[in-house]
Amino acid sequence: MALAGKNKKWLGYTLYVVLVTLALLYYLFPSQAVEEFVDNSIRRINPALGFKAEKIGPWVPAGMRISGGLVYVNGSPVTPVFKTDTMYIMARILKLIRGNYSFGLDAKAYSGEINGRFDSKDDNGETFESELVFKDLDLAGYEFPTGRFQHKITGLVSGDIAYNNDSAGENGRAKLRLNNGRLQFQVPIFGVNSIDLQNIDIELELQNRRIKIEKAELSGSEVKGVLNGFILLDSDITLSQLKLTGTLEPLAEFYKNYPEIRELLKSMNKRVKRGQYFYSITGTLGAPAFTLH
Repeated sequence: MALAGKNKKWLGYTLYVVLVTLALLYYLFPSQAVEEFVDNSIRRINPALGFKAEKIGPWVPAGMRISGGLVYVNGSPVTPVFKTDTMYIMARILKLIRGNYSFGLDAKAYSGEINGRFDSKDDNGETFESELVFKDLDLAGYEFPTGRFQHKITGLVSGDIAYNNDSAGENGRAKLRLNNGRLQFQVPIFGVNSIDLQNIDIELELQNRRIKIEKAELSGSEVKGVLNGFILLDSDITLSQLKLTGTLEPLAEFYKNYPEIRELLKSMNKRVKRGQYFYSITGTLGAPAFTLH
């Protein structure tokens, strides 16, 4: 009985120490320092960007919880680039024991889900690789293009992105899929207010600030199309140069909804092959120039 009493006593002490430690960790957690670290890390990647959060706190057993995280473009007022409702960052213990800085990520944003990882071989994060997988992010709530791009795309986007930064430079790849998409024009174009995009599948490759579009296929109820080419990235994303070409095929549903467009296209005497029109997109992301050939 005495031994059992001692065991209960030590168990009580242990639980007390654990609870006190967790309480101290919660109240003394350096949230401001963490926010500054994340902000500085993002600025190293792109000096035009910054980071802030509504609240940062510890998360058991070895992580942190970020509420209202915001990546933004510097300016007055700041322009949101990406917002998260909640984000959990967890240390990957076995990787850390081996000397690798490795963290997992789980987030909620734009009514969708994001999971990912971050691995770095140095403590300052200058050499790292990362991967993100996201599902059903609702573009209707994505604010960044508003006021910076002429038109708006809505729909649910899913996919995965891999990125690494080392002595060879910045490299990465991405596979994206847009479901239930719609392109809404800022002002009607030849009487067309919006176009049903339905599904878009895209595969990209990044090599030293040059994005190659390996695959971009549109399969809508009104229009089908393909796109390929390059995007030359600028520190100000809206100034990134576009060198893109592709084909568009208006379908019967499109001509049914906009019968005047058929005659207009015929009168423009543009190149057409098996119902497909050839086009190019030049200019910048902020001010693209679309040309039918």
